[in-house]
Amino acid sequence: MKGIEIVWLSKTDLTNLNSGEGESNFIDVKKFKKNGVEYPYVSGQAMRYYIKEAIRRNLDENEFMCVPDDKGETCGNIKDCIGCDLFGFMKPEKNVGARTRISPVKVSPAIGLLPFDENSAVDFLTRKYRGGEKAEGDIVNVEIGVNIYKVGVAIDVKRVGGEEKIENGAVKIDYAIDEDERKNRISKVIESLRYLSDYSKQARLLTDFTPDFIIIAFQEIYSHRLQKAIDLKDNRINIGVLKIILEDVSEYSPKIFVGLVPNFFENEEEVKNLFKDLNIEVKAPHVAIKDALSYLDEINL
Repeated sequence: MKGIEIVWLSKTDLTNLNSGEGESNFIDVKKFKKNGVEYPYVSGQAMRYYIKEAIRRNLDENEFMCVPDDKGETCGNIKDCIGCDLFGFMKPEKNVGARTRISPVKVSPAIGLLPFDENSAVDFLTRKYRGGEKAEGDIVNVEIGVNIYKVGVAIDVKRVGGEEKIENGAVKIDYAIDEDERKNRISKVIESLRYLSDYSKQARLLTDFTPDFIIIAFQEIYSHRLQKAIDLKDNRINIGVLKIILEDVSEYSPKIFVGLVPNFFENEEEVKNLFKDLNIEVKAPHVAIKDALSYLDEINL
């Protein structure tokens, strides 16, 4: 197996998951434009942070994940540090310049699929402080909105736990850990999707960002094709696109897992029938994730 591709949808409550530059008294939502219409998004950097923190929260006592120092540098020890192994690093070294590791875990921005203006509001936040004889404060405007976000994760399985080396003109991977530990680290990425929680503004804008519709493919070819499988418009999944992408990905994916919460989109039965025709069972998202973890445990990397 060379890669694991994951794509999912998540519906949020009123929240601000990733702020833009804004002004001193205005906290906006990051947005992009498509055909002149603004949609919210959460940056790939923020998504990586959410996943890393979900992994960190659930480490065992004997597992290690370093914390960046005051210069933002990490330890660079992929043998012992789960974070440096999975998410890469750039570490300056004397007489070398910088030692870098490309992250085996790739994360897409979370793309909002509903127009922002039609699904948003401005919330008023009062920042109070005591000054002189009475309490004073500032009024801050915070953009918030509900939306459905599409997110993707790709795991380069072959590179987890190892460094690429050139030997006799060929590229080989020198592993610092055994296969069981490689599986353990890969499983932490997949499992973290059930426990995403450390996104911004949650003290007063609590919401859930875990998958409501998820597809997980174990691939013998490293490809990001699955990221185009989900096309949602007017609360309906584009069956034609989903069918073509799944037929393509299935040719090099011995196992695909699908999870879906009930009544998430209008043509749910049509989607389920498509998966049934492809011999893919649709379960609850948390069950699909647990089944994927069990499959990972059984196979050889």
